[in-house]
Amino acid sequence: MTKKLIICLFFLTLQCQLQEKKTEIAFAETHVYDEWAGLTDTDILHKNEMDLSWRKLTNTRDTITDFLKGKNYQPKVKTVVYPFSGIDVLNLFSFYPNADRYILFGLEDPGYPNSYSSLSEKEKQIVKQGIRNLSDHLAGRNYFTYRKMKEETKKKELNGAYPVFVAFLRRMGKEILDSKEETIEGKGITYKGFTISLYDTKLHKQESLTYFKIFLIGNEGTSGDGLYEYFSNLSNIGIFTKSAEYLFHGEKRKLFRELLLKNAEFIVQDESGFPIRFFPEESWNRQVFGRYEKSWNLSGAVTPETQPELKSLSDHSNDNTLPFPFGYGYLGTKDNRQSAVLVFSKK
Repeated sequence: MTKKLIICLFFLTLQCQLQEKKTEIAFAETHVYDEWAGLTDTDILHKNEMDLSWRKLTNTRDTITDFLKGKNYQPKVKTVVYPFSGIDVLNLFSFYPNADRYILFGLEDPGYPNSYSSLSEKEKQIVKQGIRNLSDHLAGRNYFTYRKMKEETKKKELNGAYPVFVAFLRRMGKEILDSKEETIEGKGITYKGFTISLYDTKLHKQESLTYFKIFLIGNEGTSGDGLYEYFSNLSNIGIFTKSAEYLFHGEKRKLFRELLLKNAEFIVQDESGFPIRFFPEESWNRQVFGRYEKSWNLSGAVTPETQPELKSLSDHSNDNTLPFPFGYGYLGTKDNRQSAVLVFSKK
């Protein structure tokens, strides 16, 4: 009897601890998060427009999820890095739904801490308009353009990416448990960011999402520069990247590219991420979902490497057209005929 009582008390204590973690939230800010996300009736215009774009985004997410169920797709990593991410959490969580830690970096200012509560009603409307503009932008093409993200997040009222991240995460059913400022100290530079502690209400588990503003000029990835130490300490990582403007093609960002790939176990990307030459067949399992035909010369972007090996792999796979847009193939053709998801897992 005593033994049963001890077991019951143990599980009751565990349940209380989990519930405490789940609800460890700044309640004063909860209504703000839901206001940003358009989950309240306080601003019907904002709610209706967010509902409209998120119906499209949710359909895309569900399509991706259903598609991957029919593939040999098993990412088992617990930490995922998303280079050149912008605010694209929907694709990240669609392809890596079960990780515990997500680390993203892009060119947008973090925007944390946020001063939304001190804004006038007119200024708050500008914040919400920026959020829904970016939501609609993503829904229309399944990727962000840097120009549009800069246009919205540079507005002094929005003041960075944090409100957009929070709005999107809440729309995905994530509870915001806590937020804190993060920095990486480099040589004469401080990379600023934030970490959001999350609780996934569907998977019933805690997660964290970290975002940094990092602009890679080409000499990053050497000992002592802060980034080297931060990313070297990550082990058994997954990487997700798409619409990356071929920034890891060529040799300009060689050191940082090597830094990320050193501990990588699983890669999901479009053809604008890492060139296939870094994933030799003897060391990596290689899959092409969809069809790769060519890379795209983008105005102002890095010239992509020629990848006949990738074309040969795609031809050999002979997969069907993707049921969702992914990468620059959609930009070039206005449909999914040349959209491809590349999946590399370490043997």
